[in-house]
Parts: sequence; structure tokens; C-alpha cells
Amino acid sequence: MNISLRRSLPNVITFASLVCAFSAVVLAMHEELSAAGVCILAGYLLDALDGAAARWLGVTSAFGLQLDSLVDIVTFGVAPSALVYQYLRGLALSPVVVWGACAAYMIGGVFRLARFNLLPTKHSHSESLGLTISTSGATLALSVLSNRTYDHRLIPAAVFPVLLVALTLLMVSRIRYPALASILRQRWLSLAGLGAAVALSIWLSPQLVWFGLTGSYVSFGVVRAAYGVLR
Repeated sequence: MNISLRRSLPNVITFASLVCAFSAVVLAMHEELSAAGVCILAGYLLDALDGAAARWLGVTSAFGLQLDSLVDIVTFGVAPSALVYQYLRGLALSPVVVWGACAAYMIGGVFRLARFNLLPTKHSHSESLGLTISTSGATLALSVLSNRTYDHRLIPAAVFPVLLVALTLLMVSRIRYPALASILRQRWLSLAGLGAAVALSIWLSPQLVWFGLTGSYVSFGVVRAAYGVLR
């Protein structure tokens, strides 16, 4: 592959994630909430691909790291906050409470990314310090998509501000989470989990199943940390 193209490809993927984030915000403004949620999830997949592509092609760089963080702020900080705010705006919740929870979430995400960029370079990608902003953003998008699928009965409106605050605290915490890439390397476990997810998606809905899987991952870090403290 041409060296210039090889160096540019991961950044092109990152910029594609940024376009998904912008699209999500615009769609949320126009009350197209399901499409906005899908755009955030598309950005989530692209965010996983850009780093993998950079490592596979051997073109990781400080510029790529900074670019990825800046785009993550929009894709998983601003876009999910706009989605949740627009979703809750039509429900019986105080706009001030929702605005405050969304603003706190974005601040927590930026803090988490700034701290991550100052950490020493890791030779292993098996764990992350604090919940990643990408997983937090995907969790929020899936929560809205799942609730809309079940006519707003799955998650009470009052739970969303609590969810935003919980994700904020987990992002700024020092709780260690296993990297998703390290989980996916467990081939048989990944295949079994994927098969079960597909079967449940047919029975229930893909949004609910993936929301459940993401919620289980988020909860796992908390339970493991609590076990370590109490042991």
C-alpha cells in the first residue's frame, strides 16, 4: 500500500466517526432520535476500527492519538448528551436537571480523555483505567434506542439522569475495565456470546440485547472493584 495512503487511512476512519457524530446531533435536533442513536453506534464501530487499523498498518502516531481524543469528545460526549437531552425534553422531567446531568457527563468524558492522554504509553491493551467514553456513549445511545423500542416503558425517565451521573463517575474513577479487544481475543467465548446475542436479538430486539451486554460490561467493572476492596 502507498505509504501516504497507509498513514492517512486511520485518520480518514476517525474523521468518518466525526461525521457520524455531527449527523447524530443534527438528527437529534430534528427529533430523528432513532437515526441519531444509530449514527452514534456507527461512530462507536469506526472508533474501534481506526486504532486497530493504525496498529495493523504500523502507523500509530501522537497526532492520531490527539485526533482520536478530540473526535471522541464529539462522538461520545456531545452527541449522546444531545440525544438524551432531546429524548427527555418531551417527558415529564425538569430541563434544568437534564441539562445539568448532560453537562456533567461531558465534563467527565473530557476529564477522562485528558487523563488518558497523559498516561505513559502502554505496551499492553488489556485494561483501561476508568470506563471509556466510547463505551459510555454507546450505553446512552442503546438506552434511548431500547426505551423507544418498548414505548418508553423499559427505563423510567427519572433513571436517565442517574445513569448519566453514574457513567460520569465511572469515567473519572480509577476502576479498571478489561479492554473489549482482549475479551474478543477469547475466540470460543466470543463466538458463544455472539451466537447467544443473535438468538436473543431475534426473540427480543437487537437494541435491548446489546444494551444488556453493554450494561453487563459496565457492571462487571464495578462488581470486580467492590470485590477487590471487600476481599
